[in-house]
Amino acid sequence: MERELRKTKDFLESVIESSADAVVAADIKGTILLFNSGAERITGYTRAEVVGKKSAEILYPTGVARELMRRMRSAEHGGVGRYHSAREELSIRSGETIPISLSAALIYDHGREVASVGIFSDLRDRIRMEGELQHAQMKLELSERQSAIVELAGAAAHELSQPLTSILGSTELAQRKVPEGSPAAVQLARILTECERMAAIVKNIGRITRYETKPYVGMTQIVDLSASSASGSQPVLPATDPPRNAR
Repeated sequence: MERELRKTKDFLESVIESSADAVVAADIKGTILLFNSGAERITGYTRAEVVGKKSAEILYPTGVARELMRRMRSAEHGGVGRYHSAREELSIRSGETIPISLSAALIYDHGREVASVGIFSDLRDRIRMEGELQHAQMKLELSERQSAIVELAGAAAHELSQPLTSILGSTELAQRKVPEGSPAAVQLARILTECERMAAIVKNIGRITRYETKPYVGMTQIVDLSASSASGSQPVLPATDPPRNAR
């Protein structure tokens, strides 16, 4: 029986020691009794420094260790004698406060509290990876949005150029039949000017290659045609440019 108990003890100690997570146990007064390699790696403390010498309170911000004990004794957090939290803060030797996930429990002997044990995981790498993933997703969404804007701009420039060309042609024909200086001639000249202005806008739309915005009314953002358009005289996207007035 002694040999079996020793084998079991050695096995449990090996499991605790090889755990990638930190395993820390303390007596009911808070004095640290167990401090595995995972705890050393995460906190920066050595077991020689803390076992039998330090209180577990050094591992948490001020007042947090007592609050965790209160929660373990409460039935509101998974039952009396246990506590699990996806996010807590741990104070490490360097003075930093790092994020951890924590599972803790009270140890009883004949119904009497004798110790507590906590198992915690360092969340820094996970949080960093989640941040990188979120950044990658944002870049992907921006790329997809930009692609959609470019495709839409090409289609819009092509579709708008056709009726604009028709308006320009009809206005020029009407202008030739109206006496110079007449009120109608003035209005037709204004129409031609505005059509040429629209033609320049359509050309810029056809040149859009990226997604740039500018503030509009209030908090609204609209596409900045000048910033989003490629430089050069020829549009990057397929579009039929309406002819300018040859007057």
